[in-house]
Amino acid sequence: MKNKKKVISGLIIGFLLVVTVGIFIAKEIYAENKKDYIASNDNIGKSNNYKEVPHPKEWGENQEQLNLRDNRTAYKIQVSLDENNKKILGYERVKFRNNYNTSLKDVVFHLYPDSYNSAETRPSIGESTRVLSKSEIGDIKINSVTYNGQKVKYTEDNQVLKFNLDKDLRPGEEAEAVIDFTLQIPESRDRLGYYENKYSITNWYPILSIYDEEQGLWDENPFHPVGESNYSDCSDYQVEILVPKGMVVATTGVEKNKESRNGMDKFTFQAENVRDFVFFMSENYKVISKEVNGVKVNSYHLGYENAARRMLDLACKSLEFFSKTYGEYPYSEYDVVETPLEGGAMEYPTITQMGFYSTMDATPSADNLSFEDEAVVHETAHQWFYSIIGNNEFKEPILDESFTSYATALFFENLYGEDNQYGIKRTFLNNNYPYKPPIYRSTDQYSWREFSIIVYYIGPVVLEDLRSKVGDEMFDDIFKTYYNRYRYKNATLEGFLGVVKEKAGSEISEYIRNAFTSNDYSASEAISRLKD
Repeated sequence: MKNKKKVISGLIIGFLLVVTVGIFIAKEIYAENKKDYIASNDNIGKSNNYKEVPHPKEWGENQEQLNLRDNRTAYKIQVSLDENNKKILGYERVKFRNNYNTSLKDVVFHLYPDSYNSAETRPSIGESTRVLSKSEIGDIKINSVTYNGQKVKYTEDNQVLKFNLDKDLRPGEEAEAVIDFTLQIPESRDRLGYYENKYSITNWYPILSIYDEEQGLWDENPFHPVGESNYSDCSDYQVEILVPKGMVVATTGVEKNKESRNGMDKFTFQAENVRDFVFFMSENYKVISKEVNGVKVNSYHLGYENAARRMLDLACKSLEFFSKTYGEYPYSEYDVVETPLEGGAMEYPTITQMGFYSTMDATPSADNLSFEDEAVVHETAHQWFYSIIGNNEFKEPILDESFTSYATALFFENLYGEDNQYGIKRTFLNNNYPYKPPIYRSTDQYSWREFSIIVYYIGPVVLEDLRSKVGDEMFDDIFKTYYNRYRYKNATLEGFLGVVKEKAGSEISEYIRNAFTSNDYSASEAISRLKD
């Protein structure tokens, strides 16, 4: 038995040696094939004459000194669009002053594009729970950071870029950070993404956070899937964008220059005293324009010109109305842009992101208003409540959304009468939505359904309640004062209540505070009273 076992063992060992050698050879062949496959796969979609997109840091145009105006942060951002790989190569210089009363030991930037890493965190408009494919995942990768000319170690976590300072930045001192980053654009019909040959580039770059002096901490809230979470100070921007020839680019601010470079087009844009910078691109964009009160209003569209004219008409009328009602629109241009956005529309400084258009009359009328009509007016109102008057959208969403919803209804009431479908009466007083108080809460305390009802429809009831108590003249004075006091600043509910107290007295101010913040206020009772 032993000899037989030895023979069998020898045969087995010999067999295993043959198999092992075979596997090794097969692996080597597979590895070589894989290299060829990867090289081939990297070039999918690239033409034979494809050439590397130059990185902005290679342009050699990023050494000039950045100057701060009125102590505002200054951004110079240079980007190249790598259309084949759906990436943006970015080189960002940020000069800032410590405007706080305490020394800073670290610096924090928001990385909002990382909210597109998963379906759970992706900020879609409305509910979204589906699994993302690889092409639908967005991401921002930080390649390097320098601070005052020295490379620093940094962390990227939970949509935040953070680095510690070797030496405290004292109040009044200035510093400059340089950030090399790569943005992976997701395939998406959300606020950030590409769809076919159309690009929506929003919440896309490292943006300096705001320091809370009371808590001694930077704001590190990630972009929440419900509502919006923008929170930033007004800053000055110079943004240079390198794109394929023929690409039309609509942005925050104004175009200052366009030149040809390496067979591509390089645009330079400038925006002063704005909270953010976004842009939209497509080779198919056409634009129609009109001037109102010295402001050039542009309507970008993809083919439905009548719809674009209609949006232009309402944008101009609402821009004029809100300037008279609250305070002058302070920028030289305002853009309305058709994009692939699903689920609604979205506001940004000096520019509005609409969804796809369809066939409609070029001129709106009281009896044929559409969702797009209400949306373009709503987003135009946001130029006052979010853009000019800022706030922490995550912590106090009523300050931008409830105020904007009310302003929108006020516009339609003024234009078409109080019985119009988008006026105050039919929008807020004829719809007694069930809800659980309080109205005032942070965004993470709402589901999308609660947010849509409470912030957009119940919050404005409180403002109509205020109007009924103080009268139209004082109500207008309250909002004009609020505008003048918090223009280019970040407001709070306490700040607004302070204006109400100043104009209407403590009793009214406390009533409005209670209406927003307590469980005692009944919107149903207020609606019944306001309808009488």
